[in-house]
Amino acid sequence: MTTKIKIKYCVPCGYLAKAEEFKKALEEKGGEVELVEGDRGVFDVWVNDKLVFSKHEQGRYPEIEEITSKLP
Repeated sequence: MTTKIKIKYCVPCGYLAKAEEFKKALEEKGGEVELVEGDRGVFDVWVNDKLVFSKHEQGRYPEIEEITSKLP
């Protein structure tokens, strides 16, 4: 079963480059990554439809290792 990962990132804030960096790293770990455009400073990551990181809640970007540790 493929791990489905969704990254919602803020377009006006210019977070696309960071989202693409995460996408590449997570695909190398075998994930199927979808990038979703958002706004209002969002940078949220879901693994198999479960929110595993929210920039709004944490006040920072995640580290890639934080996300890869959540992969099944």
